[in-house]
This record gives sequence, C-alpha cells and structure tokens, in this order.
Amino acid sequence: MGTLCFLDHWLIYDHQHHMGLLIMERRELASKYEQVKTLAESSELMHKHDSAMTKSALTEARQREETKEQWDAYKSVIDSCSKLRSEKWIEQASEPNKEAVIKALLGAKEAMLGIRYHMRLMGEAAGVPIEPEPQTKLLDATLNLEGVLLAGVPGAGGFDAVFAVTFGDSSSNVMKTWSSLNVLALLVKEDPCGVSLESSPSSPPWSREEVEAIKRIAEYVAQLKKSWERTW
Repeated sequence: MGTLCFLDHWLIYDHQHHMGLLIMERRELASKYEQVKTLAESSELMHKHDSAMTKSALTEARQREETKEQWDAYKSVIDSCSKLRSEKWIEQASEPNKEAVIKALLGAKEAMLGIRYHMRLMGEAAGVPIEPEPQTKLLDATLNLEGVLLAGVPGAGGFDAVFAVTFGDSSSNVMKTWSSLNVLALLVKEDPCGVSLESSPSSPPWSREEVEAIKRIAEYVAQLKKSWERTW
C-alpha cells in the first residue's frame, strides 16, 4: 500500500508538473504571439505610412510637372498671340493645354464685348454717353490690332479715357495707333514678383520707360494748356 501510495503521488506530481510546463509553454507562446502580432501591426503601419508618403511625393511631382507644362503652354500662347489678330489665335491651339488657354482668352474677350454692348444700351436709355461713338470707333480699331485682348472705357465712361489689355510687345502698335489720333498712351505692365519689400529707404531710380511716360504726360499737358489759351 505504501508503494502504491507513493506511486500515486509520483504520478499526480508528474502529471501536475507536465500540466505546469504546458501552461508555461502556452503562456510563452501567447506572449510571443502578441509580440509577433505587435511587430506585424507596426510593420503594416510603417508600410502604409511609407506608401502614403511615396504616393504624396509622386502626386506633388506630377502636379509640379503639370504646372510647368501649363505655364510653358501659357507663355507660348501669349508669345504667339501677341503677333496675331484675335481671329487667328485659335490656329495656335496645337496642344490641349494651349487650346484651353486660348479658349479662356477668347472667352474673356467675348465677355468684354458683351459688357461694352450693354453699357452702350444703358447709356442710350439714360441719355448719357457712357461709351461715346468716337470711343467706340477707337476701341473697335484697337481690337483689330495684333495682340490686343481687351479694350473698353474705364469707370463711369465718357470721353476722358479708354484702356486696352495687350500681349507682349504688341502695346507698341497700340501706342502708334493712339498717337496718330492724338490719344496719349500710358503703359502699365504686370509684375510677376508679386508683393515685395524694398530694402532701400529711398525710392529706386525711375526706368527709361517711366521717364518717357512722364515726358509724354508733360507734353500732353503743355498741349492742353496751349489749346486752352487759344480758346480763351
């Protein structure tokens, strides 16, 4: 009986011992599984992050390339249209980007023609020459020149001023046409730099174009003065 009891205790101990080992192994396996799972999730997150960064970089590169293509197309269209009358512009639409630019320009021109038409109607209805007939003839002649996009009367209209929007160096043709009709042209150009801060506290020296514009203004004022003196 003593031997059997000892054997029973030994079998129970051995069984419990193996159960304990199995429980420890199971816990170790569970722990390793959690570690592997955590590493896998971290790896997946890193992969998604890297993929997103790569996709974002590719998107930005593609957008920069598209922007450059659109800018090159715009500059090419402006250069070509500056040498042609507006009815010839559409012939320069050799690429989709150029065609989009030209259609936008022609759309702006048609919109301005519509504005002028309705301003004349409004002036006729009010009995006020918003776009007087001499101005209409001058503006129509200006629009028939090469490289002219828009022409109209600014502000409330009248006889005192007109304006034109031109491409490239085509403004010289407008100046010649207007000068032949005793209309003084004051040139204004866009500044591609946008807003800038001058480092010098004093004003920068005037350019040759600005000096010439001031001279023309002075000559025009002198002519007006002489005309006024002769009248009175």
